[in-house]
Amino acid sequence: MADLQDNYYYDVSYEDAEMLLQQESQDGTFLIRPSHRKPGTYAISLRCGSKIYHHRIIVTNGQFVCQGINTTSFKSMDELVEHYRNPGQGLSHHLTIPVSAKALPVEKNESNYENSLKLLCNEIAEAVPSLRYSHQDSELMQAYFKEEVCLDMDDIKMKTTERCVRFEELLAKLSRPLSRAIDDFNDYLNLMAQITNRISKAAPDTVDFLYRAQINDDCREPSEATVDELVNKMSSCQQLLQTINDRFLEILKANVNPDCGTTPEDSGSGETVNISDHLSGSNSDGSSTVQAPDHSGSLVPVDVDNQPPRVRLPNRSYTVTRLSDKKKSVQAALKIDPNKGMYYKYLLFRLVIITKACFIEILHSSEQGTGISKILASEIYRIIKDINDFTVLKIIYGKGLYSQQETIQFTDIRSAEQFFSAVERLRGLEASKRSDKITIFIGTWNMGHNLPPDDIRSWPLCYGNGMTMDPEVDTAFDIYAFGVQESPSIAEAEWIDKLKSSLRQITNLDYTPLKTKVMWGIRIAILCLPEVAFRITNVKSNSVTAGLFGNTLGNKGGVAVSFRLDDTNFCFINSHLAARAEEKKKRQENVQLIAQSLNVGDPNPDIADVTHQFHHVFWFGDLNYRLDMSVQEANNAISRRNFPKLYQVDQLYREKLDGNVFVDWREEGLKFAPTYRVAIGKNDVYDTVKKKTSKTIVNVPSWCDRILWKSYPNCQMECLAYGSVQDMLTSDHLPVFGLYQTSVNANDTVDIKKKSIRNPHKMPAYIVVLNAHAAIRPTRRCVAHFTLEFISSCLENPVESAPNATSWQLHTITSQIPSSAIPSNLIHHCPLWETSDLPNKMKTRYPFREYIEKQVLLIALKASDNGEYIGACHVPLTAFMEPENKGYVANLTLYGEETGKLEISGFISL
Repeated sequence: MADLQDNYYYDVSYEDAEMLLQQESQDGTFLIRPSHRKPGTYAISLRCGSKIYHHRIIVTNGQFVCQGINTTSFKSMDELVEHYRNPGQGLSHHLTIPVSAKALPVEKNESNYENSLKLLCNEIAEAVPSLRYSHQDSELMQAYFKEEVCLDMDDIKMKTTERCVRFEELLAKLSRPLSRAIDDFNDYLNLMAQITNRISKAAPDTVDFLYRAQINDDCREPSEATVDELVNKMSSCQQLLQTINDRFLEILKANVNPDCGTTPEDSGSGETVNISDHLSGSNSDGSSTVQAPDHSGSLVPVDVDNQPPRVRLPNRSYTVTRLSDKKKSVQAALKIDPNKGMYYKYLLFRLVIITKACFIEILHSSEQGTGISKILASEIYRIIKDINDFTVLKIIYGKGLYSQQETIQFTDIRSAEQFFSAVERLRGLEASKRSDKITIFIGTWNMGHNLPPDDIRSWPLCYGNGMTMDPEVDTAFDIYAFGVQESPSIAEAEWIDKLKSSLRQITNLDYTPLKTKVMWGIRIAILCLPEVAFRITNVKSNSVTAGLFGNTLGNKGGVAVSFRLDDTNFCFINSHLAARAEEKKKRQENVQLIAQSLNVGDPNPDIADVTHQFHHVFWFGDLNYRLDMSVQEANNAISRRNFPKLYQVDQLYREKLDGNVFVDWREEGLKFAPTYRVAIGKNDVYDTVKKKTSKTIVNVPSWCDRILWKSYPNCQMECLAYGSVQDMLTSDHLPVFGLYQTSVNANDTVDIKKKSIRNPHKMPAYIVVLNAHAAIRPTRRCVAHFTLEFISSCLENPVESAPNATSWQLHTITSQIPSSAIPSNLIHHCPLWETSDLPNKMKTRYPFREYIEKQVLLIALKASDNGEYIGACHVPLTAFMEPENKGYVANLTLYGEETGKLEISGFISL
């Protein structure tokens, strides 16, 4: 690749490009410029002989194509330039060197649009004095359009501010008369408010307050408000004017017809707060208030900061294409009606602020006729940008059964972005944040081959013991994952209907069954809100047998469902592992078999471990891990609710601690009693003796039923509830529930992709790995050398290191690894990779900090001789962005088992 620092991009016109290239002598000298004749496209200007040739570059779905040459597309402008540096690619001459920057006049660095705008502003400045404005105001406008507008343009270009500071100062100075008039009118409103308060009393006996309220105009300071303060003044003035008018009308009606409302005798006295203080825009603490009448008839301050914000947007219409799932397109007109003014109405003599409806109208025509669809802005759940076509937006609106979607294609990218921004402002910041948050319910229950009770609502409601939800809150969660084991002979449709019916009783909504998977008595069912279902793609399911006759039967094993929600991948695994306290090793083998064999992730022949392929993985079910203590000891601890004592002898806890299974998996604290083996029909009595034909089995009360999860290091998952249900008593297991919350957002990736297209000359970013060393447990065969493979969605392809040339002794190197949980006698290999062994220039897809901060590297340790997969770990790229450049330590795991530790350091070249 050529040096990407070559500056070949200039924002110049067609004529300027020809002038610059005429000054060059070498054939193939070139530059890239915007095509001003067709906005949104580019052009290659190229010298060949004594002639200058121009070839247009179009951008389609984020791909760059040289129009008229061939149909080859490129992911970046750099890639296109590198391709056409080679002879014989169809251009009049292959590209050689960029045009010399020295030949470019300084003033030509500005675009034609900027030059045209400056010329127009100069003409405005010359015309202002001839207009009929005061000499002082004319001078202010002339000074701005002659000089200061250039400073605002520079600030916007350099992105030092998002405001036109000097233009706002001009508006503030020109608005002095308006600001003074508003202050004068506020004095009248203040007087009218006090009069309204006094006549609402039984017998107002003095009018002295009229003289006290009078303001000496000579003492008032000239008022110069900022643009924002002026807007607040006008808004508050409008609100208070309507309030006083409505209140005065109510008082007169009450006197004429006492049955129509409060009478003067019923009204309280109340003191009047100085209205002018509130109309000035803010209180001492910076919050804004207006006065409104309370139930007693008095005017009291009302906090308007907590009311829905006023959104000032123009009425805007777009010509769009309405797309349907049947691939049919219908021409339509799209209009935003941002009539979001505030108005007031009285309800039981208490002032209520109501926001007028904001509609999005879609006028569409078809063979059947013309129709109008109206979407209420407050009902819009999500707007999703299409990652492949930036002119397409998907609008998801409505709730539950009435949830719908519209896919709209705009004529250009700018219109789509304008519409998206306008609707997001109408929805408000809090609504956008709520739609980014996803709540996930996980439920697991060994049904003991018995039919469930009629009422199972406490399960999805998270009612019971442990960390539970507030009983007064019936929340409709976004996704429900139900996993059962030893389910009875019940039709799948019947089981889904029961789950849907229970959710409908709780939420009054109809949930969409996304996917189910059944293997013998092990079932998993995923249901979600219809509006969430619109955002889900790439749904997969699979099952793995791990039962009798050498893992042949499905009485034990796992079933799984995976999907992509926006840009985030999820996997849900429901399993039933080997029983009996003494079968810890068998349970470990079950977990490894399921993790290795499930085929629900991205196909990768080297990394078949499903636990490394998703942003979030939930593993739940009857894991069958027991307590290593006597029945008497367990019962005593349970009766005292001494759960920490029980947890210390929990087999799953000990196995995780020893690195044998579920390493790096998380579980919320166990604050509920063991869920197995309870007497059927009871929730506080354990049936510890299980008689079989040949023997009697003693079962210590245990936490067999568990929910665990694993997430990428930079993906947060919060547990909101984790406990057991106490009123579903048809099995010897109690159902367990968990509620989790995380954030997802597909539009971030689209915005980054757009930013990359707008900045084709942006310098690339590289991941540079400085050194790495590992401590590895014994492998199944003797391996002397290892390689590291780096895999990430931010890399075009996986990158592999050279084999380690040396090893290190555990006691001779200062590292964080020796303090790990691996005993030194279990460390078998200690490979060390020097800087020369490691990739030192891995190019990221996009060179933007906000993109790189969210990325993760999957680093796989492999045997160098045959590529055998030894283990892997996830490393967030933020670890390479720390100024101290400290090493990052992570567990190497294989199918849930710890195989070693890796310490790695590096940096990001931005």
